[in-house]
Amino acid sequence: MPSVTLAQMKAVEALARTGKFSRAAEDLGISQPSVSTQIQSFEELCRTRVFIRDGHNVSVAPSAVDLIAKIRVTLKCLSEVDRAITDTTSLNAGTISIGFSAHRLIMPVLTAFVREYPSLRLTTRGGPSLDLAEAVLRGELDVAAISQVAPDSRFSSLKLHESRVAIYGRKGDPMLAKGRLTLGDLDGRDMVLWNKSSGTRTLLEDAANKQGVRLKPVLEVATLDVAYAAAAAGIGLAISIEGEVPPDDHIEVVPLVEPELAIGHYLVTLPECRDHAAIQAFFDVAKEHAREVDGGLPPT
Repeated sequence: MPSVTLAQMKAVEALARTGKFSRAAEDLGISQPSVSTQIQSFEELCRTRVFIRDGHNVSVAPSAVDLIAKIRVTLKCLSEVDRAITDTTSLNAGTISIGFSAHRLIMPVLTAFVREYPSLRLTTRGGPSLDLAEAVLRGELDVAAISQVAPDSRFSSLKLHESRVAIYGRKGDPMLAKGRLTLGDLDGRDMVLWNKSSGTRTLLEDAANKQGVRLKPVLEVATLDVAYAAAAAGIGLAISIEGEVPPDDHIEVVPLVEPELAIGHYLVTLPECRDHAAIQAFFDVAKEHAREVDGGLPPT
């Protein structure tokens, strides 16, 4: 029985990532018919549907998501073998993809890494913690800095910081003038909440359910700039972790107490990729600069 080839895996990964045969061909530096041939040969080997075609656009079939993730990890491991053979002393080339749920918290690590390894090319993606975790599992990201209550056994993790949950809203809001809020203060208040892929929102909702507090989301957001703008406009109170959103002329930020909720900020990667040179280097830099990943709330 024929075996899967490296060329087939590269074509499959490129098509899954770009969504178009033409872009996959351009990415790989080969002709579009060559990509089509590799994809066809691969699909003939599979017992499940791999791609869904819609005109010129192509998407990964739900049944093939795990398969594509395995291919991505395999290609990363092969790339690491090539790097080890040709460059055993330093990281002079290559790429690493980083995801983060709170850019202010990971920026000291990113800055230090870029300065120490200027020849590496970094790509970044922001988003909610749960979405970024899934992106790592799918092989789309090498590393992600995400907020979790506890380490996830599916990853190799490094804890960067423990952060308290904060509440922020429009400057001059009488409730925020108290300097701190309890969970009960949020009962029935208009809230600007992250979507349900947010680890911080999950933590807050779990605590609210236990205490019988009714959170009232009037707006769900997926980006920090929209959450900030909505809170500053007075649409509702928003949530963050300490250090993620500093107070300024437009918003007030206060800690949440009674109970004081805290969530860990973790650097995660797949266990099978943990010893890859670029990923190992990023974790080493993160260990060295983790003390700079800190918050900005007053002590309670």
